[in-house]
Amino acid sequence: MSGVTSGFRSGLAILGLIVAPIGVHIAMATQRGMLWAGILVIAEAGIVAWLALSFLPGRNARWVGCVCVLVVTAAIWRFTPGGIHASTAIPHAIAYLSILAIFGASLLPGRKPIVTIFAERSRGELPPALRVYTRRVTWAWCFFCAGQLLTSLLLLLFAPTQVWSAFVNLCNMPLLIAMFCGEFAWRTWRHGAWPKERLTDGFRMAGQLKATTSHDAG
Repeated sequence: MSGVTSGFRSGLAILGLIVAPIGVHIAMATQRGMLWAGILVIAEAGIVAWLALSFLPGRNARWVGCVCVLVVTAAIWRFTPGGIHASTAIPHAIAYLSILAIFGASLLPGRKPIVTIFAERSRGELPPALRVYTRRVTWAWCFFCAGQLLTSLLLLLFAPTQVWSAFVNLCNMPLLIAMFCGEFAWRTWRHGAWPKERLTDGFRMAGQLKATTSHDAG
């Protein structure tokens, strides 16, 4: 029963991460329903913060961090000029900063790259060439996250609001999926001689990121 409840909560979180950005972009593009846009941004920030802080050891720390993100997001939205724009950047920044930190930390000396761990769980012991490849893919994800953050900042500073909003709200998920699927296609073509895996296996492994990061000291 707990598994069903957990799956239901996860489904609601994913649905919220898909629906909220679309609603926010529509409101910003039409300048209608800005109150609802602010509420959606706060909800999205809360969901992203909850997921990002799931790597903290204590549940209380997770709650405190999540509440802080909600308060800061709400304060920026309500009390700063053009607050809806700045507050909309918060969920996007938290998501990619957390992924960048996790993947980047796994590349430090004495640690095993995240993608290497994923590949070992799927394929078992890896040949040297594939271990090198998975390390490079971990770097590629770091560059992807850094690129997302830098592009968001540059568009926020210099591009029309609708262009920036389209990037962080509409293009975010498709770009993430494209990166995931593109790497899978390249890996299948380049390293398909070893035991093959399905694309869904990769998404399943990504869902186990928390467990992975807590056992990657090797």
